[in-house]
Amino acid sequence: MTCQTLESNSFSTQSKARAEIFSRYEFRFQLPRLVHNWFVRRKIRALGDRDDHILDDIGVRRYEVQWAARLPLTVNAAIALNDRAKRRRQREGF
Repeated sequence: MTCQTLESNSFSTQSKARAEIFSRYEFRFQLPRLVHNWFVRRKIRALGDRDDHILDDIGVRRYEVQWAARLPLTVNAAIALNDRAKRRRQREGF
């Protein structure tokens, strides 16, 4: 193996993906979305402080809120929570 092959193999696919996402030119376009998702995440975490009957009125379960709060910042937790709760309600027949 050549030195170049070793160097190219030493970078993991995940590292390359991160480098692409946060490249110099794309980062400024990603930053507003990440900040927005961070604020949404704070609101989702605040839902976790509510009683179960309040969450039930909203249409979500506590485990769904906890799941959404752990999602990466690249994902809008409110949209993901809504989608997951909607799928659960469809399975339950609501």
